[in-house]
Amino acid sequence: MSEKAVGSNEKINVAAYYLSRRNLPYDILCWMLSERLLYTQNNNQYAHNDAIKKRAAEIFFSSPSYDVLCWLVSELDIFHGKDTFDKRPRLIL
Repeated sequence: MSEKAVGSNEKINVAAYYLSRRNLPYDILCWMLSERLLYTQNNNQYAHNDAIKKRAAEIFFSSPSYDVLCWLVSELDIFHGKDTFDKRPRLIL
């Protein structure tokens, strides 16, 4: 594995650790992952809330572990830049 890949994995691991420490509800993590996956698939365009909700339900019912959700959300935050999703208006759940 290259040094760059190792460095990226370390950043993701640290970010995932801090995300997990926030103790967010499982469904919120599913929503966050859905939002990021759709953003990636839509060529960096934000998806509509209905599409996010549908994808979040699919993620929720596939039952990934809490740690996996934290890692995947952190990976996409690092890939896109964390501010990408911090600045987007949030749907109040």
